[in-house]
Amino acid sequence: MAERPFLEDFTQETSTRFVCFTAGSHRFELALMKADHFNNQTMVINLHKNRQALLDHETISKDGHLEHLFQLSAIEAEELRNYLPDLL
Repeated sequence: MAERPFLEDFTQETSTRFVCFTAGSHRFELALMKADHFNNQTMVINLHKNRQALLDHETISKDGHLEHLFQLSAIEAEELRNYLPDLL
């Protein structure tokens, strides 16, 4: 089998937190992963929608950002936006 070149290949310790909550009429199941590689951002993984994004306090407040990244309605995104500051 031929060698396959990688642009990067390294291992790093991470911290992962799993949270599940309901906000309004919506249920969210998230994994929040922190690592030095993410430069003070948190990898937020929406386990129900199989979508992920690197987020911080600044990016969660941008209009339309959560809606686009996680394919959420405006109401769902606002409910998530209310929880994320405490989780990050």
